[in-house]
Amino acid sequence: MTLAQHFAAYSEWRARVSEIIGKFSGWLLDHELNDAQTDRRIARLLEKLREDRLQVAFVAEFSRGKSELINAIFFAGYGNRVLPSTAGRTTMCPTELLFDRSKVPAIELLPIETREAKTSISEYKRFADEWQIVPIDTTSAEAMQEALRHVSDVIRVPPAVAEKLGFTLADGDSEVLRRGEDGCVEIPRWRHAVINFPHPLLEQGLVILDTPGLNAIGTEPELTLSLLPNAHAVLFILAADTGVTQSDLTVWREHIASAGGRSKGRIVVLNKIDTLWDELKSAPEVDAEICRQVDTCAWTLDLAEDQIFPVSAQKALVAKINGDGELLQRSRLVELETALSQELIPAKQEIVRDGIDAEFADCFQRTRSLLDSRLVTARDNSGRFCTIFASIPGCV
Repeated sequence: MTLAQHFAAYSEWRARVSEIIGKFSGWLLDHELNDAQTDRRIARLLEKLREDRLQVAFVAEFSRGKSELINAIFFAGYGNRVLPSTAGRTTMCPTELLFDRSKVPAIELLPIETREAKTSISEYKRFADEWQIVPIDTTSAEAMQEALRHVSDVIRVPPAVAEKLGFTLADGDSEVLRRGEDGCVEIPRWRHAVINFPHPLLEQGLVILDTPGLNAIGTEPELTLSLLPNAHAVLFILAADTGVTQSDLTVWREHIASAGGRSKGRIVVLNKIDTLWDELKSAPEVDAEICRQVDTCAWTLDLAEDQIFPVSAQKALVAKINGDGELLQRSRLVELETALSQELIPAKQEIVRDGIDAEFADCFQRTRSLLDSRLVTARDNSGRFCTIFASIPGCV
């Protein structure tokens, strides 16, 4: 089964559970066994199932092919790139991709200046007027691409303004913001983006968090305090042509390896293995080079080798669009998708099942206690009736 098929099966399971709980609620009502507390708990259970989300975060420094990987896994069916994917910095602000049926397809963009207010992104989500809206024409891949390019908008500001907004200026050749000839620096125009998009997986509750690099993570505490720790899976993307850089290592150690005290669901993707493909080398020699890269990454990150997945997102996207099975196999994306299916979705289902079991057990116990009480009352009444009848001449 593909990742999409696994997710669809999970969604069907969730729908069946909701149906069963709904029938139980109707049975309680029909037999006058419901009460206010049980009704509230069942309503809360159904709401949790209806609003259930599967959150997958993609984290990488710039130019690691993160957007291309998201395109290859989730959006190849559109026959083109949906997220902009070119050399350099294509994602400038943390971006959530989801689907909310109560809203039209659009991009909601929170201006970077809102950082001055010291108000969290979650709080700003309650104030629609603070966000700028860019509509999305879902009938055209080109129109979607054009709209999504707004996520990478930048502005130029004096260094003092950049520092006030939480950005660190470059020192030497480090991969952060740099001064231009005019003394100004280039910073993201937006603090956060929410893309409401009617993709089949997003419609079923998948939420993709696209997080660009150390600078974005370091300047937005909510990412490390809430969004990343709560993600059911975090895919950390490296590039085979750069290996593990110092900034990669900082992101891994400080924000991912022990985020929320969890290690499960933390996966490293070694992207761009096509840069190691060499026509002057045999296939076994190329495979050996990829294995050496994986071994080096595992040692540097202090991680088991089976948690590192070498892939070529770009070749996988091309292969999926062109129906090239051989190229898709060579890209190794299938192995990554299989790992996500086998680890992520069952783990998420177990979490949901445990929560339902705990909540539903209380409802069942209350119903059981009420039935036992009614049974005792019925037996007592039956005994009293028998006594009364026995005292009436001719009734026995």
